[in-house]
Amino acid sequence: MEKIEVAKPGSIHIFEVKSHEQGLRLDSFIAQQFPSYSRSFFEKLIERERVKLNTKIVNKKSTPLKAHDTIEITFPELKKETVNFKNKLENLNVKIVYKHKHFFILSKPDNLMAHAPHPESTAVTLVDWVLANLSDVSHVGFDDRPGIVHRLDKDTTGLIIIPRNNCSHAYFSELFKERKIKKTYLAIVKGHPDKEGEIELDIARNPFDKNKMTHVTSGNISKVRGKIRKAKTSFNVLEYFDEYSLVEAKPVTGRTHQIRVHFAGIGHPILGDPVYNEKSKLIARQALHAHKLEFTFEGEKIIVTENPPKDFQAAISLLKKNNC
Repeated sequence: MEKIEVAKPGSIHIFEVKSHEQGLRLDSFIAQQFPSYSRSFFEKLIERERVKLNTKIVNKKSTPLKAHDTIEITFPELKKETVNFKNKLENLNVKIVYKHKHFFILSKPDNLMAHAPHPESTAVTLVDWVLANLSDVSHVGFDDRPGIVHRLDKDTTGLIIIPRNNCSHAYFSELFKERKIKKTYLAIVKGHPDKEGEIELDIARNPFDKNKMTHVTSGNISKVRGKIRKAKTSFNVLEYFDEYSLVEAKPVTGRTHQIRVHFAGIGHPILGDPVYNEKSKLIARQALHAHKLEFTFEGEKIIVTENPPKDFQAAISLLKKNNC
């Protein structure tokens, strides 16, 4: 059977396992039929019960296959835009910073989630803006987060990559998985950390608050529930102020809230972070901005930068003034 490059949203595809394919894992077999998609895409389809083995839903991606097994895959439908979103979308202040035939790089403002946290959410998200303004992305990735291969926290501003097709979606998924995309953030932190350094603190879900993460120590490891993940962030200080510092942070790994947790963990939490520090009069959110992306795409070195927004720059100006 001919390989399928792009599947229509909501389409159903049925395959029969050939004799020479016996013993393949379920996710590997499916990925071979759709070379433009990443294996992780199909792992999530399996998790969401969109794959059947011999007419029965299967949710184990490593299931070994037998000759003449029948595999049925149902692709996700397009997300339907809510009518009330239209006016809100026009005022989001999302910008296209870099345009390539295979992907976009956008600048995300603060107070905007990358995608809905759950199906019942009515909040306007970056995904809604993407669906309304970048029509060729609507079929890329999953129905609830088309085009999303990485994310920024709701109140973190800056650069985010949006693939325009499933080939680039798979490509970027692999780049992130292999840590081949260099991300540089700017942050204002409390106090004066060393001029440069590396933070290596394991991160896990906070055992008392599911919306928070925590760095793992010998004192709290017994209370941690769920997976503990290795995490590493390198940094250097760009400027010291009286009580704060402007730092450049480069996460080596990509854990949830990593930079925020790491700087809080070494006693230098990010200014204005209401979760890992406290609110501030200098800025109404965490002072964290995704400033630069560096990666290679089809042999071409891509470097894109975006200056921090006005509220971040205003906070720096006030801190400089206080230095005088």
